[in-house]
Amino acid sequence: MNKKIEITNSLGQKVDADIITVFKVNSTDKDYIVYTFNEKDDNNNYKTYTSRLRETNGQYFLDAITDDNEWQEVKNIIVKIADNQEENHE
Repeated sequence: MNKKIEITNSLGQKVDADIITVFKVNSTDKDYIVYTFNEKDDNNNYKTYTSRLRETNGQYFLDAITDDNEWQEVKNIIVKIADNQEENHE
């Protein structure tokens, strides 16, 4: 991973995150970002985060995905992206 994004957390601290992928969902006409802070969970897997990506006046903002239907559609696309990456590495 070599693309980074600087995120300001809820405490006002700036934290670097690695961008995993960015994609658009045609049905919502919105962009989404999958990123990580390179933290590992109890199973030694990297934790990932997904947000809606919104651009306003040249600045980017991460919005929470709160609608269940939207989240399901986003998850389905992430699975397809992951499946395609696995196929390309076999």
